[in-house]
Amino acid sequence: MSAVKRITDLFGRVRAPLSKISPLTSGTRDDDLIAAVIQRIEVEGEDETAPIAPGDSEQRYRRLMRRLEWQLRNSGITVEELVRTNPKEVKSILVFKSYESTKKKARPAVTFRDRLIEMGFRSIQPGVWILPPNRTPPGLDSQDELKLWVRQQMVKPVSKTLDYVFPFIALVDLKKVVSERRGIRKMPTARTLFGVLSVEEVASPGHVYETMKSRGYGVREVILSGDLAFLSSAFADGEDLDGVRVNELEIGGKLRHSTGASAINLEDLANLGPETVAKAVTGCVAHPKDFAQRLIVEAQFWMRVLGGSVPA
Repeated sequence: MSAVKRITDLFGRVRAPLSKISPLTSGTRDDDLIAAVIQRIEVEGEDETAPIAPGDSEQRYRRLMRRLEWQLRNSGITVEELVRTNPKEVKSILVFKSYESTKKKARPAVTFRDRLIEMGFRSIQPGVWILPPNRTPPGLDSQDELKLWVRQQMVKPVSKTLDYVFPFIALVDLKKVVSERRGIRKMPTARTLFGVLSVEEVASPGHVYETMKSRGYGVREVILSGDLAFLSSAFADGEDLDGVRVNELEIGGKLRHSTGASAINLEDLANLGPETVAKAVTGCVAHPKDFAQRLIVEAQFWMRVLGGSVPA
């Protein structure tokens, strides 16, 4: 069983089964829930309450994904899956550099390798580099345009006198590229093109979210399941949030043991006493009692949003 599959299976044990989720969400649209999530985020040093320009759906999804970062990591969604399911072309620049040399007296301050890293290229293997789709500039539709871009953006900042060989430089649609890797475990350089890119580099936040939603990780499902990492992300600092994420299974187990329930969902959290929650998170967060109170308040907030009842 792969590491991703193991993590996904473990994560699934914390989430409440669908049969345990009460049907109180029929009147709340996904768009309304997303808007509520965005308004509730707290990020130190950032004004997340600043209005989003009308029609800027990507900024909207970008803010949402900050709350669903952990859920994305545990969803098992791969870079290749996001590329294959993208309705648009996923363009990227591939570079193979085999040689560079200059006179010692005229040696540039930086090398091509330095410049490629500075531009955001990822190394696939020695000499072979890829520029992620989110960094690949639009408008390089002809060979002349691509060649000019290489000379101005890659070569000129390094040296005008540099001797070099690029066996190929290509603008490719990753949807038409395949890669293979099997049976290789301990070779850091044996990477595939899809293995060096992140999901954020190959897909828009909106496409990432829609893919998560198709896997059962939409914002509605995450909220209803009483996802501890999601609820905590509204108020917890980085250290406490990491503590919850790393120990989510253990915390969930303690809550189930304390209540005798087979799973803990949003409704359960909203009705738990702060002492029960504080005991479950002790050792995972700095101030268990305060954290427990805020977690319950967060759960009760979402119960109200979804039309459920909470303790008076």
